[in-house]
Amino acid sequence: MTMKRNNLKGFTLIELLVVISIIALLIAILMPALGQAREQAKKTVCSTHLSQLMRALEVYEVDNDNKRFSVRNNLDFNETNLYWMGKLAKYAGNANYSQRYLRGETIELLLCPSAPAAGYNTDTTLQNPSGYWGTRKKPWEWQRTNDMSTMGSYGMNGWVVYDAMYENVPERANLYYRRWDSVKGDVPVFGDALWTIGWPQSPDQPPTNLGDTPNDYAFSGIGEMWRFCFDRHKRSVNIAFKDSHIESVKLAELWTLPWHRGYQYRSADEIVIPD
Repeated sequence: MTMKRNNLKGFTLIELLVVISIIALLIAILMPALGQAREQAKKTVCSTHLSQLMRALEVYEVDNDNKRFSVRNNLDFNETNLYWMGKLAKYAGNANYSQRYLRGETIELLLCPSAPAAGYNTDTTLQNPSGYWGTRKKPWEWQRTNDMSTMGSYGMNGWVVYDAMYENVPERANLYYRRWDSVKGDVPVFGDALWTIGWPQSPDQPPTNLGDTPNDYAFSGIGEMWRFCFDRHKRSVNIAFKDSHIESVKLAELWTLPWHRGYQYRSADEIVIPD
């Protein structure tokens, strides 16, 4: 009996190179899309965290007759459990938040995925009297009096809250919103931030960098808009407003928001954001 063997033809070198080229082309096409999907996922989680913080503040206000939320009670820079992150803990609807805060542990609700706790490292150029400034990719650190600290990626609009440290500064007196129920729905309350709190004003100039070079943070421009103006989400930041909606705001548009009473609006066209 004669047996016939089928001749199997393999890939030629040219055919193999063509296949590899097609795969490489597909990867090149898909990678930007995957990167955009990852960034969008981070922005979504960030928005969710801000929404939870807003809900916690709303519940606090219901319990406290619409009085201004007091971010601190004492006239010192550091407080153990009385600063805003600790005060909102029991209102956040997260059973672990309060306990983790008391133990000085990481609290995911306070962190944007684009500036996670894992990205933190001590940098003396970022140090200030109360801790360390954040960057666009790393959280701030609030140092507490019992040798613990809290990290976060968000800050409060100081004009809508009470802060015993700065309440009696004469030039600020007429800018505060005196009661929570007097704050209009389009006023920013929380946002992506390089520090725990900020008091932006209309004359503030854009920062000299967008959150990468630490040496410029404390002295960037005039005022404190720079605490919210940095490149965390593709030249935009997430902002939580009084009416509880969350919005992705382009950096130049930060000057178009009513941060305080009597705010003098500026056009985004006149704000030059550095590259």
